[in-house]
Amino acid sequence: MPLDELYKDIILDHYEYPRNKGQIESTTCTCAGGDNPICGDSVDVCLSLDDDHVVAVAFEGRGCAISQASASMMTEAVEGKAVADVQRWYRTVHGLLTNHPDEIDAELDLGDLEALEGVRQYPVRIKCALLAWEALRVALRQALAGGEAAQQHAVVTTE
Repeated sequence: MPLDELYKDIILDHYEYPRNKGQIESTTCTCAGGDNPICGDSVDVCLSLDDDHVVAVAFEGRGCAISQASASMMTEAVEGKAVADVQRWYRTVHGLLTNHPDEIDAELDLGDLEALEGVRQYPVRIKCALLAWEALRVALRQALAGGEAAQQHAVVTTE
């Protein structure tokens, strides 16, 4: 099977069978949402921290296969990770999608996230793939600042 087909299959699998889609069963979660006004994608990401670890993360949303699959992959990548590692994951995925190799942490095993590399061929779709990651970044920032479980929305923009 050609690599492009494998990547498409991975994205479709995460779209059709999303991981961690729904709500967190915690009253101490912090949520943030993102909207891509160009295509109408919308993703809300909630996370719960214990000390400096993401103990739970989930998303809800609607949109194209790329935005929803990326959100699913994101939850798998960051759940259970230390905050510093979550920030490394964000930078790495951002670098992968925006073709900034200096942001990519070579020590991280991308796993299914490697399928998103093909999105670079379609610049307008990069925003779709980054939507959940940007919402995660906002939620993490709010949680670290001691913010209450509140919704913040960010319009996703990329370079």
